[in-house]
Amino acid sequence: MVSALDKRFRNSSVELLRIASMIMIVIFHFCANAYQYSSGDFVYEHDGETLTKLSFHALGQTGVPIFMFISGYYGIRFKRNRLIDLIIQCFVYIFLFYLVVYTISPNAIGNSRTLILSIFFMSGQWFMHAYIVIYLFSDGINTMLDKLNFRMYTFLILIILYISVDLWIYKESALNMFTLLEIYVVGRYIKKFLPDKWKARMVYFILPSLFLFLLPVFYGWHLGNYSSIIPYVNKYYNPFILLFVICLVVSAEHFYFHNKCINYLASSILACYLIHTSFYFPALVTPYFHFEKYNLGWIIFLSLIIVVGCSLVDKLRLYVQNKFIKL
Repeated sequence: MVSALDKRFRNSSVELLRIASMIMIVIFHFCANAYQYSSGDFVYEHDGETLTKLSFHALGQTGVPIFMFISGYYGIRFKRNRLIDLIIQCFVYIFLFYLVVYTISPNAIGNSRTLILSIFFMSGQWFMHAYIVIYLFSDGINTMLDKLNFRMYTFLILIILYISVDLWIYKESALNMFTLLEIYVVGRYIKKFLPDKWKARMVYFILPSLFLFLLPVFYGWHLGNYSSIIPYVNKYYNPFILLFVICLVVSAEHFYFHNKCINYLASSILACYLIHTSFYFPALVTPYFHFEKYNLGWIIFLSLIIVVGCSLVDKLRLYVQNKFIKL
């Protein structure tokens, strides 16, 4: 049991999971670009290395659901200063990378229209678009959900899951906003209604749920045609991703410990997403890092370095920002 004193501090087990989720997102993006999984002639080797690469590519897809489920499980609390900081982050990192890339390779940055779209409309930043909107309305969303009793909330969850499974089976696309909101709503439901005795047992379901999630990957590897399986794996509303994430996050809550270093890095983890998904980030790293030549071990190591490095960059950004703006 977690003592009242411990509750004053963020659970470093959950914060570590938040860091891990961002590492998985970076690995996913590297794997997708380096190994070209969507090409029809990619997987024909039935060796362990290929299966490992495919598995890590699929696991990378769990990063966003883990991050969003944690947000729902513990609840987003709207704060004006936090919103201002989110917006400042978006502007700073987009413009900063523009200046860096312009200095190193002016021909790689595109035209002024690209810059305007990147800065003022966060072109390509689908997650930040959806997250900021959910953050804006978080108080209203939380109030509405908290007023629902068990029967009404369960009915809402069943409707959401029915839509998600239908989209997943027929390989249809869904609005990014719907996907993130679904994960957030399920997180609130689990926190509110799942009995403590079942929360304590979630750790026993981590491996079975992971196996169910990776089963299509094994099947695609066996067929030698992973591209046919991608639509079933690379969807955030994949029900097996959600099941795995629920088991993982709820289990992490029950392994409480406190570590200042972990919590310090985790507080800037969103900046890692902003930086490495910046429109100008590929132009900065591609000339120097040919990821298609790297093995999986190197990609995991580089992903870890990028996440830690981005977190430290954000600490520098906060230090400078606080000199001029007090939030």
